[in-house]
Amino acid sequence: MSAMEQAEKTCGEIERFYSEAETMIHRAKSSDEVEQIRVDFLGKKGKFSSILSRLKNFSNEERKLVGQTANQLKTRLEKNLEHRKSLLKEQELEESLLKDSMDASLPGVHFPQGALHPIRQALREAVRILELAGLKAAYGPEVEYEDYCFDRLNFKSGHPARDMQATFFVKSSQDQSLILRTHTSPVQVRVLMDLAKKDFPIPVRIQVPGRVYRVDDDRTHSPMFHQIEGLVVDQHSTMGDLRAVLDFFCRKFFGDKVKVRFRPSYFPFTEPSAEVDVSCVFCQGEGCKVCKQSGWLEIAGAGLVHPEVFRACGWDPQNVQGWAFGMGVERLAMLKMNVPDLRSFFENRIHFLKAEGGVQ
Repeated sequence: MSAMEQAEKTCGEIERFYSEAETMIHRAKSSDEVEQIRVDFLGKKGKFSSILSRLKNFSNEERKLVGQTANQLKTRLEKNLEHRKSLLKEQELEESLLKDSMDASLPGVHFPQGALHPIRQALREAVRILELAGLKAAYGPEVEYEDYCFDRLNFKSGHPARDMQATFFVKSSQDQSLILRTHTSPVQVRVLMDLAKKDFPIPVRIQVPGRVYRVDDDRTHSPMFHQIEGLVVDQHSTMGDLRAVLDFFCRKFFGDKVKVRFRPSYFPFTEPSAEVDVSCVFCQGEGCKVCKQSGWLEIAGAGLVHPEVFRACGWDPQNVQGWAFGMGVERLAMLKMNVPDLRSFFENRIHFLKAEGGVQ
């Protein structure tokens, strides 16, 4: 038998395989049977693949004849397989729905879209705004040394402010007591102590968001809450710079119409110190029940970093100057979202979270 006759015989074999496959496709009763036919004829070890593997033995002319026949019939077979499989799948779905007890005409189950907790929303917004003001976020442990939480922040032993902090003690000892931090200021201590070891430690521009703990629980206090603090240290920081940053923050957080004022106050770690108030966001400073007719609401404490804090952290207060502030995130959220009771943020009542957290 000549090579051309052998090629023509191969073409006839391909046509027989095609006819065989078409017959099997027509008789197939399920989509799985159609898939098996595809594997048997068109798979890597299928009948068409077996024939096409012989092409290497033919000349170019003979290879062209066999390849053209094989490709045409293979393309047609693939199309017929796909069509038959689609029809059978539709039939199988209809039969399944008829047998199934599920009523396909009923509305689907609604899964509510979740959202960030209101406190998390307020905290993220505060962090974002302070980042725009050039303060980079810094973090530290929630279980802290008593020394970092009090002593290095100028809360001397027996200082009445230590009683006001109402501390949770984790481990008490004469050498180094461990506590749940009562404010995020220990992170400032850690940053200052770490930078004091470097040759060019300034400028320092950080914010410190995080959870804090105190023994307190009522409609305006929680044993666990969130704070965000800011710290800037260089050679010429002033109260004016502090005021500018807080003005910027409050306008971004509460709106352009809000006003900010400083009132003289006292904190062990700043000198001079100030309480920071904003014009009442409910009455726009006109006076209402929320602001007790004063037109102002307290949101933060602030001031210039006390020289004793610099010394305790390894800095020379003669060479640097800085300012700091601290705000309660729950307080910010209560004012912005008009929430009268702080405990609402932690009770996980779904109707409250839907209203304030954006749950749908």
